[in-house]
Amino acid sequence: MQTFFTLFLSLFLGWGCSQIALRRGRSPRNWFIAGVFFGVFALIVLFILPRRTVKETVNAPQPQKSLPTLAILSSSHAEKLWYFLDDEKAQFGPMSFDALSRAWHEGKIKQSTYVWNEAMENWQPFQEVIQSAQS
Repeated sequence: MQTFFTLFLSLFLGWGCSQIALRRGRSPRNWFIAGVFFGVFALIVLFILPRRTVKETVNAPQPQKSLPTLAILSSSHAEKLWYFLDDEKAQFGPMSFDALSRAWHEGKIKQSTYVWNEAMENWQPFQEVIQSAQS
């Protein structure tokens, strides 16, 4: 019975350390382990350490740049099937305008990437065919 109580108390202290660590900007997994093995001492150390801000956190997620929403210059291009050439000049397509927009947001297409559809005479840079809806 005493072994069960000791195990329960260790897990409870580990859980408590992980919850407090999460609020203080520290790794909850590491502090769970510290709480299980060191108990109250881990809690004391956790309260002594200063809070971490997002800038101090090692693996803090970086804010992503907001890409502009795409709009087509000519409405007739919206129904066409699109193709594009990557940096190695490999051709991708056919794809819808929505799929082309997704490729833009995923970073597969840049402004200088050449695109084409059957309504165009030649391949053109993406920035000449597509405009930003924000402009």
